[in-house]
Amino acid sequence: MSRSLALLAASLCVGGLAALVYFHDSDLVLLREHLNHPFALGVLACLLMALATVGLRWMWLRVVIVILAGLGASVALFGGLLTIGFSSTEEVGFIDGPPPYRIRLQQSMAGLGPDMVMSLSVRNDGGLLSREWHLGCFNDDVPDDTFDSVKWTGPSSVEIRVADGRTFPVALDPDSGRPQTTATLNC
Repeated sequence: MSRSLALLAASLCVGGLAALVYFHDSDLVLLREHLNHPFALGVLACLLMALATVGLRWMWLRVVIVILAGLGASVALFGGLLTIGFSSTEEVGFIDGPPPYRIRLQQSMAGLGPDMVMSLSVRNDGGLLSREWHLGCFNDDVPDDTFDSVKWTGPSSVEIRVADGRTFPVALDPDSGRPQTTATLNC
């Protein structure tokens, strides 16, 4: 019985972590890149819940919980597969700035169409406490709005250029590195 209670508690903790990761986007790189798997955590929570039923006395309650855990795990797996299918992101690279800052470039498809989206974020490297914030997003469905380049213009400022030559200056907070504004076209 104590094993069942421990598994139930673990299931609730993992389920709570899955909900937290799904609904709350963290600035910490460690959480964003390594623990941002809400669907996998949801499946694990359902499996732990099903295992917790082993110690229950009532057979009907075991069957109900196992069926609900199986349905929950199936929904989480299906949701995870859909998310993976429609949100494949390719790492383009990093542009080093004044230490400890770097700009991260990522490219992905815009929905089901042929359009590509370039996402930019600024990272403040600090080991386990590294943080990353959204800097800009550019969709190439309008050729003039296609991302062209980004460069550091100072210790706490960045300039983003699009295909037609327009520039978007972005100032960063000098203490944290968090962008004070962002640049977005058609995202």
